[in-house]
Amino acid sequence: MTDELGTLREYIEKWIVEERNHIFKYTSPFISPNSTEAKAVFLEYDRATSKARNHNHNYNVASSCSPYGYVEVKEFPEPTLNEFVVDKLKKFHNQSRSAYAESSILSNFCTYDEDGEREIDISDFEFIGETDHEVFKAWLMFNHLFDLSSQLIKRIEAKHYIGIHSHLKLIDDNFSFLRDGKKSYFQLKMDEDELNSWLINEVKSFKHQVEKKGLWKSLSTNPEKHFQRVFEAVLGRVSELYNVDISPEASAGSGIMDFKFSQGNESKICVELKLSQNPSVLKGLILQLEKYKESEKTDKGIYVILDSGNPSSSFAELKSYVQKLRNSGLSTEHIIFIDATEKPSASKL
Repeated sequence: MTDELGTLREYIEKWIVEERNHIFKYTSPFISPNSTEAKAVFLEYDRATSKARNHNHNYNVASSCSPYGYVEVKEFPEPTLNEFVVDKLKKFHNQSRSAYAESSILSNFCTYDEDGEREIDISDFEFIGETDHEVFKAWLMFNHLFDLSSQLIKRIEAKHYIGIHSHLKLIDDNFSFLRDGKKSYFQLKMDEDELNSWLINEVKSFKHQVEKKGLWKSLSTNPEKHFQRVFEAVLGRVSELYNVDISPEASAGSGIMDFKFSQGNESKICVELKLSQNPSVLKGLILQLEKYKESEKTDKGIYVILDSGNPSSSFAELKSYVQKLRNSGLSTEHIIFIDATEKPSASKL
């Protein structure tokens, strides 16, 4: 690793530690209200809402007998503690915390020319870790921490405070080694639900690469087997870093499934891929995938359909079937459609 990439990794890891500490600080009022961190948050909240409370300002503004007469006076914001904490976890000023953190990391590699124009001293592909394993791993940890933070925020918004403990434990289990200065590789132990959520996110990331980053050019005119190999190549690297085993063409007793993703014997996800022109594309979902799940003793399966612009009649039936599931209020997040049809270049839009 070059000195520059080593420095980049250090900045990313520094932000992971900083964000971890930020999360623990602002959740402390709900899990350890007598702690020093919680008292600091209570004091910060008190200061943030003091203007609204001083002399009943907001009450007077809203009153029909306002002492301000005809002078237009605005109410001061008066969030609840819950709202205050959520805002602190979500944003830094008017930017999301993840966007602010990424921008701060990038700023360390910027210089300015004679005209005051900003220049970035590190290539885009180097910045996102495409060429270096350690930088790629650091960005995975960075993104995973903010994913966990988003899940935590949803719990706080819903006032499900009991579940906060498990999220904080998961964060410490996976990121505390950076605070302690210990050498470690990123290894996330996931139960079946967590593995399923993680894999759905990774397949959606693959979908983004196909639809928005030009990977459709390698898929649109090729057979299903090629689709499988590209899928395996893209997800193989991230699976290795997360200690997830990816088994292509795994025997399920009832046939050969395209992929099985697993962590140990208790966390298993069956994955089946199909092209839109496959005449069995509907059967693959309602019969084939279900058989594989039954053989593997799991209720978790993901079905990925690549639309290459040459759909079979069964593809239309599949889309209709999925729409009926949605109309019935059933989850279809495990059914992922990927558009690999030809895209016009930006210059022709």
